[in-house]
Amino acid sequence: MKRILLFLPAILFFASAYGQVLTLSSLIETADVPVKNIDRYVAKKGFGYIGNTYLPDTIIREYHYNGKEKTTNPIIRTFRFFSIRGAVYFIYSTTAAAEYRELKNSLQKEGFFCNEQEDSLQAKCLLYQRNDLTVSLSSNRVDTVTEYSFLVRKAKLPRPKEINYAEDLSVFDSHEYLRYYFGDKHVRKDIYYLSEKEIIKCTILFPHTNRQAVFLWGDDVNNRDLKFICFGGQLMTKSSLLYEKNVAENIWRLKNGIHAGMSMYSLRMLNEAAFDFYGGNSVNTGVVLSDSTGKLDFKKEHIILGCMNCNDRDFLRQAVMNSDDAIMDKRILFVQTIVLKASEIKGAAPSEK
Repeated sequence: MKRILLFLPAILFFASAYGQVLTLSSLIETADVPVKNIDRYVAKKGFGYIGNTYLPDTIIREYHYNGKEKTTNPIIRTFRFFSIRGAVYFIYSTTAAAEYRELKNSLQKEGFFCNEQEDSLQAKCLLYQRNDLTVSLSSNRVDTVTEYSFLVRKAKLPRPKEINYAEDLSVFDSHEYLRYYFGDKHVRKDIYYLSEKEIIKCTILFPHTNRQAVFLWGDDVNNRDLKFICFGGQLMTKSSLLYEKNVAENIWRLKNGIHAGMSMYSLRMLNEAAFDFYGGNSVNTGVVLSDSTGKLDFKKEHIILGCMNCNDRDFLRQAVMNSDDAIMDKRILFVQTIVLKASEIKGAAPSEK
């Protein structure tokens, strides 16, 4: 009994010097705190405001932990928050490796998953996901001190009635967000063939239905960082190429009125000007040239035309064709595929890199 009592002060000292300041639940809780209440919230956790750091288009508000720790190597803990295009981010940093391990283990216990597990404390960056939450773990070593950081973000997902146009889907910046919002039975992982030798990971929303949309990811490891959303026919996903049944005409529409299946004549009227597209003597047959003039912005939405009577020699030998000439030639052309570039869509989820 005496021996146990002798060790008790040492245990208490260790807990005081190296114990956790924030639990995982309190760390995650920050994502639900209104911005106007952040000062009060972090003050209750023992953090005091020390000032702002200014970056281009971003103000980072910073707080330091005020705890008094009895050790020759005091632990440095900071709390930061900032906003990018309406999305709010919180960063908790600590120089205590034990605290980092404990929080990381708690993430796994609470159902967060990481597609690239790494046990080393020196892991450059790990991403944990669960439903509408992401936690990015990173480390930065300066001289003999390593700072471990947890960047927390809760996605601001729209209400169902706010999803009216194809562009509205751009807020879903990861497979996990789609799965959480629409449900497992409506979301499927797949691969997309960019060419015979190049593939990219993708997610299909409402596969093989008239609401099908294909999301192409920039981050292959974590199935996130949205690059493109594709609608319509001739989508080069593995499951689509193996699917033998007919898929109903896609019902997603762009805000400007473009939709899959619309005739080239209707597209030309909507544009209020003629436009050019690649002919049969091109590797990009059917793609509307992005520098075409008119009301529509073909740089933002990439339009690929299909044709029902373009197998003749005259079409196959032309590299570029004009919409008015094709109409005069009675070509039966229509919008086959629409590809939206996420970075060009207003309101798309900001990159977390």
